[in-house]
Amino acid sequence: YVPLRLVGEALGCQVEWDPYLGGAAVTSPGAAYDAGELYWLSRIICAESGAESMSGQIAVGNVILNRVRSSSFPNTVEGVIFDRKDAVQFEPVSNGRVYLPPASQSVEAAKRALDGENVVGSALYFYAPALSQGMWINANRPYQQTIGCHRFYR
Repeated sequence: YVPLRLVGEALGCQVEWDPYLGGAAVTSPGAAYDAGELYWLSRIICAESGAESMSGQIAVGNVILNRVRSSSFPNTVEGVIFDRKDAVQFEPVSNGRVYLPPASQSVEAAKRALDGENVVGSALYFYAPALSQGMWINANRPYQQTIGCHRFYR
């Protein structure tokens, strides 16, 4: 065994405890992405839209990142995904699919969203009409667009 934090920080890495993962997230110096952000963003993208096109997967990532930037939501990717302020925000958190390993296409979508690729502008919400009636969102948020099976709202 080696003390991960001591060794990681000595090598210039950022070491953080991830309470949702139940383990350490290590980001090496000069890494293009924060390890925890990429980890959780790729998992929620896969769980919510893994069967969608690349644009559909990037769109889900955009919503998560738009929420991170909004003062109305937590300011981290993990915080947004596991937010329970107004009940569970994402079904995969309830059913456990968010904990499954992401497909490579979902990791690529997460990287593209983190790099700034945006296909839904300022959208903060989405839902799949085939899985939900969307009564609250249709009555309270302005519709923006549909990509694949998801409708996106501001």
